[in-house]
Amino acid sequence: MSVVARGNPWIVRGKALATMTLLLLISFSPSVAWFVSRQYTHWQSDAVSPRRAELPPPPALTVDLSRRYAPQLARYERRLDALKISAPRRSRLVEEHFQLYRRAHALFGAAQAGAMLGLIEAETRNQEIALGRRSVFSSPEAALSNVERWLTFSAVALLEQQQVERRELSRRLRALAPVPLAPEVVFVHARWIKRAASVTGLPPAVLAAVVDTEQAGARVAYGLSGALRTFTDTAALRTTQMYGRSGLTGELSKTVGLTQMSWQDALGQQNRLAAMNAQLGVPFPANEAEARALLSRPYANLLLTASRIVGYLNYTEGLGANSVVAHTSAQVYYLGPGWHNNPALASSGQTWPYAWNAFFKACLYERLLR
Repeated sequence: MSVVARGNPWIVRGKALATMTLLLLISFSPSVAWFVSRQYTHWQSDAVSPRRAELPPPPALTVDLSRRYAPQLARYERRLDALKISAPRRSRLVEEHFQLYRRAHALFGAAQAGAMLGLIEAETRNQEIALGRRSVFSSPEAALSNVERWLTFSAVALLEQQQVERRELSRRLRALAPVPLAPEVVFVHARWIKRAASVTGLPPAVLAAVVDTEQAGARVAYGLSGALRTFTDTAALRTTQMYGRSGLTGELSKTVGLTQMSWQDALGQQNRLAAMNAQLGVPFPANEAEARALLSRPYANLLLTASRIVGYLNYTEGLGANSVVAHTSAQVYYLGPGWHNNPALASSGQTWPYAWNAFFKACLYERLLR
């Protein structure tokens, strides 16, 4: 049967069509790219096993540290109660929860460690089946295990940063990371990332995490997903330049460039950027062709993307749409990427791989970009 199947032209064509469909989905959907990336990482886990690193010693137990941890523990325990966790299992989870907090505190600092516990709490809540929410993992143990892996990898990365130059650092980070990374893209655009973040009042690490997450998806299927996305972006741009609008090619290329922002969203940033006194270097785009051309420029793309994220964060904090108040809370490390990727999930407090992994990337880039 296998010989006949391999030789059957209909089956061969079907496989080719399925492959092309998958690649197209990957090219046009960051969410699909992330799913495939995670699967690919899982397949590669035995081949690429990150070496263990000794995490920084946890901070000494102090009254101040205990006071900061206590409210987080109470919320976490309520989530465990909702999942009907048994007493012995609960005890193990609480112990690991506390140890991860202390390790993250030593590695990233108090603010990011606290935000990490907030993300763990949200993930644990979303695992309650009756709520019908998206969650990244199927159990509290799996979530904490992944946190431990991210902390270990981050410790390795910060150690490597002190020992090798950036090109070699990028290679090692890609080989050891829990998920696909694109550190060389972040490093190449670090100057523009910092500048765009400064103008818009975002932590640079948040914008770096978005860049990394979007660009890492372009490497799926041996880079074909990125090549297809670039091809369709270019085709849509050329079509708009010739005919004034992209038509069918625009349906295939709804987002453009570095952080995959749509040209429609780009056109909506004018008032906010004006309030920030942000300079694009050219007149603000008035149509699709001008917006696509502008998004092809890295700094403008980053600035427009950062402005869009700020707009969502202004909304979540009850501020005016064009508020220029800086968003410096550590929660922005997962809220920013989450709103950028999927506003519907972010607005309902759900957790999914993009936002989860981007948070840990942001914590790491906070140190790598210094």
